[in-house]
Amino acid sequence: MNKIYMAAAAGLLLLGAGSCIQETLPTDYVIDSQIEASESALEGMVNGIYTTMVGYSNSDGGIETISYGGMRVMMEHATTPMMCSGYTGFNTMAAWAYGAVSSIGSNRGIYPSYVYYGWIKTVNDIIGMIPDDTTEEVRRHYLGIAYAFRALYYHELVQVMEYKTPGRAGDGYTYVKPENNLDNLGVPIVTEKTTAEQAANNPRATVDEVYDLILGDLAKAESLLSDFNRTDKIEPNLACVYGSLARVYTCLASRTDISVKYKDENAYWQKAAQYADQAISTSGCTPLTKEQWTDPSTGFNDRNSQNSWLWATSISEDNTTASTDGSFVFAMIMGNETNFSAYGWRVGRSINRAMYEKLPDTDWRKLSWLDPTFFYKSKNQVDGEPYLVEKDADGQLINNKWQNEDGSYSNDYDGFGPDKEQYRFASSASFVRGQINPAMGFSGTPWNYVTIKFRPHNGVYNIYRTGGATDYPIMRVEEMYFIKSEATLHTSGASAAAAVIEPLIQTRDSQYRWTANASAEDFMKELNFHKQIEFWGEGINYFDAKRLGLGLHRRYLGVNLTAYSYSQDVDGVYPGWTPPFNQAELNANPAVFNYNNPYTTPSQFYNDITNTYLIDNFGHPLAPDAYK
Repeated sequence: MNKIYMAAAAGLLLLGAGSCIQETLPTDYVIDSQIEASESALEGMVNGIYTTMVGYSNSDGGIETISYGGMRVMMEHATTPMMCSGYTGFNTMAAWAYGAVSSIGSNRGIYPSYVYYGWIKTVNDIIGMIPDDTTEEVRRHYLGIAYAFRALYYHELVQVMEYKTPGRAGDGYTYVKPENNLDNLGVPIVTEKTTAEQAANNPRATVDEVYDLILGDLAKAESLLSDFNRTDKIEPNLACVYGSLARVYTCLASRTDISVKYKDENAYWQKAAQYADQAISTSGCTPLTKEQWTDPSTGFNDRNSQNSWLWATSISEDNTTASTDGSFVFAMIMGNETNFSAYGWRVGRSINRAMYEKLPDTDWRKLSWLDPTFFYKSKNQVDGEPYLVEKDADGQLINNKWQNEDGSYSNDYDGFGPDKEQYRFASSASFVRGQINPAMGFSGTPWNYVTIKFRPHNGVYNIYRTGGATDYPIMRVEEMYFIKSEATLHTSGASAAAAVIEPLIQTRDSQYRWTANASAEDFMKELNFHKQIEFWGEGINYFDAKRLGLGLHRRYLGVNLTAYSYSQDVDGVYPGWTPPFNQAELNANPAVFNYNNPYTTPSQFYNDITNTYLIDNFGHPLAPDAYK
């Protein structure tokens, strides 16, 4: 007879799960049979899935409150599209930004193996309470939800933790090799059936074995949720299961050269396309419009107004703990037009300048990042002439049309591009300029390219507990079009793949046309570029970078970085994408100790460059190959 300690449930209640567990469970400990008999207790455990994803914490692991979205964007700091153009001394995610990921030296760097297993335990407890053959409708749906989430967690965790041999970065580049052969090794599998004794000696399963579990869980979820009509997008439904299967088969198709079991690449690409199609048709979701994307009150923060979202996390307005606590509140991290915390806006999460300049002005997704002309326009600028930036003898900007004589900033802006595009602010132009400027650590102004893609809740930019209560997309329907296009490229060629993706991109840029007769390699580069633009800041770019070995390319003349340690150029697999297991796991599970992923240090990835060099060359004309 198993016991569950209810202090954990109490913690969930503090994070907003509700009070449904309390009324029938008066003691500190309850046994399985009590929960099985209590519908409200099971409901509370299911609610616990949603609340831990927006407010997970583990004091034993030294983990501050972290959200699912916060952790995914942390990992995206190790990708080419994500830049930090501000004061990096406040960047709590720096370990991933420059590759200092070790189990001892950087606690935040090894959050994934803590956090995912915490979420996995939540769903394992539910799965262990409900027999697979239950016929009671509500419980079948609870079980299907738990299986769908467990598949999500294990699929992301195995991608994060799988070791891949790193690429190279030129002369002087080194990396630490693993102690033992880690080929095709995934993560220890812990299910509802795993005993404490087994967990204490639980070696890394092969990646193939982890995918066996994931596919099995999704098959069960598909069956159990076949008649489920959800009431909220925080709940996975059949479309989410199909979307998850599309993701899984994309990964399987991409690693047949490594896998021992999963070798039929063409079949997996076909399945990826099939399930992406089913996700699109079943969901009823449509791609975001320009109005939805750029809405200053609901843009990328409201699952109900964002029609393309299949699946989401959500912080309720009364959940002030999850909306304000720690350095991983998503609205704070990405909030360049908020004043919630200097650990967010002063870091200045930005897009890679080379990508921004490659994206045509006719593509309205470009409104997600602020153009240099927004921060500075010389009073002597002549329309049609090259961009003029004037500085005094000390290198300070002068003659800025947007700055008043008293040093304050105006709300005026001419717009950028041929259509003079205007930004829609939750705050105001003067407020943003007052924060994003050289005095605040943005030494390379005006070439910052900071984001305003993710808006504070209801546009409330100056009240943390309100503006921080945002939703976050686990899955959007647009991803399914990209998956289908990539799969079609491998099964039917570039022309057929273009026919899938071109209509979607044309909803963003009506002038977009793919290059006819492009090679498969060139088409894939174009597809990756637009996928990186589409999902910037949503975590997906990290998983694609590691899956495809896209490298980390943030070193070129004119790059918008203020820290040399972030400026790296690594082809293939970047070592900083793969963290080691946390120290608690190594201590408690000796079977992993000698099969841990190697630690990484920043000096492995850069040399012979200084912050001054970067700052002095902000705005330098880009070479044709700046974007890789």
